[in-house]
Amino acid sequence: ACLIGFTDFTIADLFASALAFLATGWCILCLAITWKRVVKTLGLWDSVREISRMYDAGMGAVIFAPIVFFSWFPFVSTFQSRILFNQAFSRGLEISLILAGNKANQES
Repeated sequence: ACLIGFTDFTIADLFASALAFLATGWCILCLAITWKRVVKTLGLWDSVREISRMYDAGMGAVIFAPIVFFSWFPFVSTFQSRILFNQAFSRGLEISLILAGNKANQES
């Protein structure tokens, strides 16, 4: 809040910084894994593992939080069900026609 209040830093700059941090963090983790022998020799391997676990949990939260938030709304939940079970809905319609029977072909 102080950064935005006392400087010309905008919300867009904050968003760009977050995106830059994500890519940089991913790059540092990839390099640390690539140079695993050197990182272990320096005694930093446990730190790299913990940072990667935190990074994974953070990315999971960032990715799935909007999905969880929107799934609370009834129209989104219906839309998700429709997408996931579209084939079942279509088959359900066909089965309901068969169960209803064809009245025109029945003899009185």
